[in-house]
Amino acid sequence: MYELGLVALGIGFAAVLLYLFSGINVLNLRYPCIFNKVTHLCCPGCGGTRAMRALLRGQFLKSLYDYPPLIYGVVVYIVFMVRCTLFLLFGIRKSPDGTIVSFIYVFIGLMFAQWIVKVVAQVCFGYYWFM
Repeated sequence: MYELGLVALGIGFAAVLLYLFSGINVLNLRYPCIFNKVTHLCCPGCGGTRAMRALLRGQFLKSLYDYPPLIYGVVVYIVFMVRCTLFLLFGIRKSPDGTIVSFIYVFIGLMFAQWIVKVVAQVCFGYYWFM
């Protein structure tokens, strides 16, 4: 898990370098959603990219509105990475490996709960949250 976190951190660092040296802003790139194209419903991750853009711009409430689990996931990611780094550098004891799995299950639960709310709002009330 820690290695995947380092890869994600490297991708983020590369995106910042790309923006600084070439002017390409990866926050403005648009990616099509296959799930939405096929079903015409929002997917469980719908709003995640918009929420990340808003969070990186400091718009915390907009990020929370677009995709509520994102802020939880970011906080868990930061705490996990800091704890693992402290363990590797200084031998400070980290929590058991099963702890991070429980946080991942909570994130998945939040993701599906917000998805159900969005689909119900879309199907029953015609409210397109993701547009």
